[in-house]
Amino acid sequence: MIRTPLGRLTLVLVVAAAVAVAGPGAVISAQPQPARRWLSYDQVFGAPQTPPGQPAPGTEILGRLPNITGWLDDERYLETREDPADKQRKVYVVSAADGAATVYRDDATLQKDLPKGFDPGAAAATTPDGHAFVFTRDNDLHYYDLTSKRLRRLTANPAEEQNPRFSPDGKWIAYTREGNLFTYDLAQSVEHQYTTDGGEHVYNGWASWVYMEEILGRATRYAAFWWSPDSAKLAFMRFDDNPVPIFSIYHADGQHGELERQHYPKAGDPNPFVKMGAVSVADGKIGWMDFEEKADHYIAWPLWTPDSRTLTVQWMNRGQDTIRFYNCDPVTGKKTQIFEEKQPSWVEWFEDLYYFKDGSGFLLRSDVDGWSHLYYYGMDGGLKKRLTQGDWQVSSVALVDEQGGWVYFSGRPAKKSWDSHLMRVKLDASGLEQLTKDDGSHGARVSPGGKYFIDSFSTVTTPAKMALYRADGTFVRPLGDARTKTTDEYAWGKAEVFTIPSGDSYDLPAYWVLPPDFDQKKQYPIVFSIYGGPASGTVRNAWPGLQPHYWAQRGVITIGVDHRASGHFGKKGVSLMHRSLGKWEMADLITAAKWLRTKPFIAKDRIGITGGSYGGYTTMMALTYGAGEFNFGIAGSSVTDWHLYDSVYTERFMDTPKENPDGYKNGAVVTYADRYKDGTLRITHGTIDDNVHMQNSMQVVDWLTNHNKAFELMIFPDSRHGIQASQRAFLMRGTHDFWVRNLLGGRLPQERAKK
Repeated sequence: MIRTPLGRLTLVLVVAAAVAVAGPGAVISAQPQPARRWLSYDQVFGAPQTPPGQPAPGTEILGRLPNITGWLDDERYLETREDPADKQRKVYVVSAADGAATVYRDDATLQKDLPKGFDPGAAAATTPDGHAFVFTRDNDLHYYDLTSKRLRRLTANPAEEQNPRFSPDGKWIAYTREGNLFTYDLAQSVEHQYTTDGGEHVYNGWASWVYMEEILGRATRYAAFWWSPDSAKLAFMRFDDNPVPIFSIYHADGQHGELERQHYPKAGDPNPFVKMGAVSVADGKIGWMDFEEKADHYIAWPLWTPDSRTLTVQWMNRGQDTIRFYNCDPVTGKKTQIFEEKQPSWVEWFEDLYYFKDGSGFLLRSDVDGWSHLYYYGMDGGLKKRLTQGDWQVSSVALVDEQGGWVYFSGRPAKKSWDSHLMRVKLDASGLEQLTKDDGSHGARVSPGGKYFIDSFSTVTTPAKMALYRADGTFVRPLGDARTKTTDEYAWGKAEVFTIPSGDSYDLPAYWVLPPDFDQKKQYPIVFSIYGGPASGTVRNAWPGLQPHYWAQRGVITIGVDHRASGHFGKKGVSLMHRSLGKWEMADLITAAKWLRTKPFIAKDRIGITGGSYGGYTTMMALTYGAGEFNFGIAGSSVTDWHLYDSVYTERFMDTPKENPDGYKNGAVVTYADRYKDGTLRITHGTIDDNVHMQNSMQVVDWLTNHNKAFELMIFPDSRHGIQASQRAFLMRGTHDFWVRNLLGGRLPQERAKK
């Protein structure tokens, strides 16, 4: 689910003027404001007549930040701009030192040199220097480079070439087709096929669904092959889905419909068989790494050492409480274990693993001590230095500057875990410093040699800004600001970020957005915006978007609360969810709801909750397990019973159903369905959701209808886990109107006339 969950609604607070936080639950006194504009429905939710992906007319309330696509080298970055003279899109190379910009690539001119339908902005792959492209059209690959200015058709095959990727030197393109792995040698104009056993159930270089979703990540788009740094070899994974049960998904199109057959291992089911191979692209010789193909384990995340001579493969047991690294010979497949970590709850894949080019060892980020930190190991797996420690978290590694002796990383401070900062530490563990100084959420891109970084920054009161800094945090120059004169014309809600006491040692991070003319003598309905999954908190000190302010203007408060296992309290807090999904989400959210009911300005009979995916599960649990504390809810694409979700995600937290029957029962929505109050729930789901199957919602619907319980149901034909673009306007309208009916008595308040 849920590596980068769809359906998550992250709302943090915005305030037109600074609001002091006077402690948990402090109420902001009513202050008269000049009459300002209200956000319109179309500005916030989109006009039905607006093409998908395009802003509705008149909705540009905020300006746009520069479209900086990345660093070209340590002194220059690339930025896509619209040329004011000809209104055409061009890529510029910009000097970091002084901002001087020259045209690097003229996409408009390039477009004229290409046949109709070939858009450089939509290329399937681009070389690192941006001077060559590969396009997919009519299931075939086409190559274009800026030197020859000639479009070459590379393949002529009725089957589709998938995930084309250039080699590091730009001379080869790797891809998959019909479950087999191929490359194309651009110099010789020759295609090489390396595997022949791919088909309906076996895939080489193409991931089985559960590996794509839960291990490799959706960003891979199922690609499961990796170039070596010297462009001479490809590591790839081979999947055999034959042992995996099939789940049938019905498409209702046409006269007879269509049945989609998906290999989907639910909790406790057999997983795919997996092998790890490495192929020499020139001669096609494959070495298979020495792992038992049919063992009940996971292997993934191969990483080439800088010299391309060794392939590191990560291994995890089915119980997901032990992880190991093996260094493998890519020719013989012989493996040598160099690292092992065990945890009583579960372990995570090491996505930040980095091998030092000088051969001194590797860097990894681990939460083994209860908080995510950086460790420097030798090549033999012996710990050389722990680089960071304490009750705070390292979120990700931004850059390892070996020459300068620094590691740059994103971190979350202990006492303001809703903030994020760029930090750095020396390889000898000295010199730890926070480079971004202002409270808020910072997203930094460090130049390849560690000389500069570009910081995108916002807070609950500040729309996004972008600026350039030197590596030591010295300000160089501003790059962009989303705040405009138009921004100041609107009546933004008043906001706080604060904590709610849980009754024990965990103070729950929370936010709310109050009406612009908030009056504590009035009563307001309130809506929880929730996700709720392990280590997936949504309370951030960042500019959130427009929805909470639209509702604040109309007298509805938006609130978000993160429970103790949401990530703010490290792995120490997250591991409390082990074998008990649903328990702490409900315990802490009910505590928050009870706390709200003590506030005189909260309408106690109009407390709503909404979320999608895991947030849909949390919403359904709130209206069954927590019925009476929550009055209304909208649950989208919800898991409702952990027996029905996939093996990798579910067993990571719950173990198998056989090992933990009570945990599965206690975490199921229907277990508490007899507490449900009539007419308080709206359920939405896509009919062909291949992630959280519609079966989840249908089993709850079956119980509700058999027990004559009133509820609302909206299904979206041919939508997956994310509702397709053509149906989103209807989804938004239905959501909006549900809240108007149930929280505002069926009527929207009118905007005050601007004085």
